[in-house]
Amino acid sequence: MFGAIDINDDPSFPRDAMPEIPRSCFAHARSLSLETELALEAARRGGEVLRSHWMRLQSDQIREKGKGDLVTSADLAAEEEITSFLRRETPEAAVISEEGTNYGGSQHVWYVDPLDGTTNFVQQFPVFAVSIAFVESPATSGDQVKSGVVYNPVSGEIFYAARGRGSYLKESRLTGSPKNHLGDAVVATGFPRRYHTELAAYLREFDQIFRQCRAVRRAGAAALDLCWTAQGIFDAFWEHHLSPWDIAAGALIVEETGGICTDFEGSRDFIQRGDILGANPALHRALLDIIRTQRSGVSTDASAAPD
Repeated sequence: MFGAIDINDDPSFPRDAMPEIPRSCFAHARSLSLETELALEAARRGGEVLRSHWMRLQSDQIREKGKGDLVTSADLAAEEEITSFLRRETPEAAVISEEGTNYGGSQHVWYVDPLDGTTNFVQQFPVFAVSIAFVESPATSGDQVKSGVVYNPVSGEIFYAARGRGSYLKESRLTGSPKNHLGDAVVATGFPRRYHTELAAYLREFDQIFRQCRAVRRAGAAALDLCWTAQGIFDAFWEHHLSPWDIAAGALIVEETGGICTDFEGSRDFIQRGDILGANPALHRALLDIIRTQRSGVSTDASAAPD
């Protein structure tokens, strides 16, 4: 559908300035699990594709799947690179990705978002990532996520985790936010623009959280928001109506710091429901109380389709 972009002869493209994943990360990831190493390599491959398209998209390489929901030649090319690698290395596992790739039925599944933060990518705002998770199928609960990798190929941030083995930025173990009081917390969020029936409930939540926390931030890439929560750059994250490939990897990375991820009822079924709140235990309790209170008596039907 889209042609490849050749930037090799363009001296103005700052490709050499973009950091690579240290080779030592791959050995470290393998010490956690084989699946973590495979996800890391798949993310590296997808990230190389995104880097080759970064700041070089033309208007005919961007289209709208639904209102506010973009897909580009970069998404599709990165998806092909990632899914081809995973199918070759793990033919027994299914692969489910944002742009529609779905191979096989299996007891194990790769969830792939080849470009989380497509609008940011199109706008040349360098907050986007490849997100890959290895899960037990069918994945409804966060407990079924076994490995996760999130990679921003422009900044070089590479986050990864294996269940029971910790979460890491490169090889440095993450410990999450130490803050216990909501008034000290910087909370990240995303806007439910495609689900207008939920907007009023979300705005009530936003109003109360905004009043009670130190600040609210909206970066536009849920996978990175969760990783930055694990890192302690953000202290918590909540968002409505996400897909499994948006949150599976990042949620595991939060949980392996000792954090908690649930839906807005406090259930572990956030993978299936798509509503997620992630934070350390103290902030999770405080935020869940606010969200529950603001949603009481409000329909939580998520069946409204994107425009």
